[in-house]
Parts: sequence; structure tokens; C-alpha cells
Amino acid sequence: MYQSFEYSVTDGIALVRLNRPNKLNSIDAAMVREFGELANNVRNDRDVRVVVFTGNGRAFCAGADIANLNSINNSGEFMGFIERVQLAFNAIEDLDRPTIAAINGIAYGGGCELSLVCDFRIMAEETTIGVPEILIGVLPGAGGTQRLSKMLPPPIAKRMIYLGEPLTAAQALQFGLVNDTAPGAKVLDTAMDLARRLIKMPPLAVRCAKLLVHTGMSADLKSGIEAERQAMAFLFGTEDRVEGMGAFLGKRQASFKGR
Repeated sequence: MYQSFEYSVTDGIALVRLNRPNKLNSIDAAMVREFGELANNVRNDRDVRVVVFTGNGRAFCAGADIANLNSINNSGEFMGFIERVQLAFNAIEDLDRPTIAAINGIAYGGGCELSLVCDFRIMAEETTIGVPEILIGVLPGAGGTQRLSKMLPPPIAKRMIYLGEPLTAAQALQFGLVNDTAPGAKVLDTAMDLARRLIKMPPLAVRCAKLLVHTGMSADLKSGIEAERQAMAFLFGTEDRVEGMGAFLGKRQASFKGR
């Protein structure tokens, strides 16, 4: 289905394995195109409830394929490439289902930025994450300057962006950039455990939750609260709400259907 990824769906969980291990899963033009295709395909596949990203080999993703970038001839062509990456990553971020980055190895540049568009990040204890682009005369161009500055304390984000210094897994956890850490061999298992927990949640409520959180990050408080009120009214009319409240009152496990 894809050249740059291994893709499978099991019990509602889509597993995306970046598959250029000999290049540390670095991002080239073909992978960018397939990120966009992936987002579109997942959006149209209602059987997919959660998406997990990880990397084959010893890296999650080392960022852009520098040899590929160096073949670009002018600023206009480079701007087109950056725009395609941004649009693809924005599309992943805007998916109406939860996404998890299982960061099994280094996540630099575009690899870090891919993890930032995911809802959850699980990171190998022995690896690092960063945006070292300034060391080659450019900057993170797939949302890194913007998302890191919103997710991290400003002094930490500035140090990463201005100096290209990565964070260890312990630092990333301390500053709230990742949700959890695990030994490298257990990272994917930990991410899949989280995915299975998400699968048990009411799908419509999870989708509304993601929309509301994203709205709250960019909207003013009153607009966000208005969106919250509308979502609550919608959810109250769902079969899942009836099931959830009935299960609570009946002291049994709820079984949600996404209706």
C-alpha cells in the first residue's frame, strides 16, 4: 500500500512503521507524499480508531534526508517542499482519532516534528529528541518552531531551537513533552497498551474531546466553552451516552459502539 511505511490494522489500531531503516527513516519527497495519502486514507477508514507511528530499525526518524534536500536548486522549490511537509503533518494532526508516537529511537528534525503532531508520545529511555536544523543553516520547518514553543517552557524551547541541542528522554518527560518513557524494547508495547485503552473509550466522545482540545489551544476561552457546550449537547443524544450512563448505574462495563 505504501513504499515508505509498513502499514497494518488490527482490532481498530493502525500501526505505521516508517520503513527506511538504512537511512534512519529519514524523510524524502516520496515519504512526504505518502504521509498525505496516509492521513487521507485513515480519515476515510472508519474501522481505524487509533493510529500508532513508530520506526523500523534503530531510529524513529532522523529528520529530512539531507542528500534529498541538497538536490533542491532554489528557494522557491525548497518552499514548495516545506509546504508539502507542513500540509501532510497538519493533516495527521487534524485526524479526528487519537494518534500515538512510539519513539523507539532518535527523533530529530522532521522526526521530532512528526511526534509533535501526535496526541501522545511514548519515548525510549535511552534515546534523544531534538531539532538540530540550525546546525546546517536552516530551522525546523514542519512546525517545530511553533509547536515546541507552545508545548515547552520558552527557555527550553529556545535552547533546543537556537542551539540545536536535543533533550534526553528523562528531560522530555520532566518538561511534559512526552507522556511516558519505557525501555526501547518496550516502547511499542507501551504505546499499543495505550491504544487499546483508547479503543475502549466511546469513539464519538473521543473525537469531540480531540476537537475541543485543539480548539482550546487556538481559540479564546469563551469560544472554546461555547464549542464545549455544543459538543455536550450532541453527545447527550448518542447511544453511547445512554450505554455509558446505564452501565454506570448498573455497575457493569460499558460497551460503546460509536453511535
